[in-house]
Amino acid sequence: VADALTGTTSRGLNVATIAVLVLALLCSLLSSGFTCTNTVSNPYQTFLGPLGVYTWNSSCGVLTLLAMILFPVNVQGSSLSRELAHGCSSSLQTHLGSQHTYGYSYWILLLGIALNIASFIVIYFYDHATYSRKKEQERPIENAPKDVILF
Repeated sequence: VADALTGTTSRGLNVATIAVLVLALLCSLLSSGFTCTNTVSNPYQTFLGPLGVYTWNSSCGVLTLLAMILFPVNVQGSSLSRELAHGCSSSLQTHLGSQHTYGYSYWILLLGIALNIASFIVIYFYDHATYSRKKEQERPIENAPKDVILF
């Protein structure tokens, strides 16, 4: 009964990890689409603008991080490495020294998170610089003498 429960839990975590990765991929595609839209047009303070890119980048980063947490929890909790070793081995040896190692496909997700953060920072600083430049252009009118403003 315990093995069936562990197998069901492991299968559920596998499905959850894959679902979270698919959602992260969709968020990444939406973020890319919004970014491409912003390069071609200039949506002014709508959800298609920086707010949309912030939303989809942060969603993608959080979902990717969640998948990076769910996968090792599943592997460590269900002793997946030992199960695979027993399934691939023809002898009845016990694999006492088996350990879990994660390949480049797992660690490349960190690169994806780092790029999401970098994109978030670049958009923030660009948006902040644009806002500062706009405020500097408005200042001379505020500081001008009243005669000039009335003219």
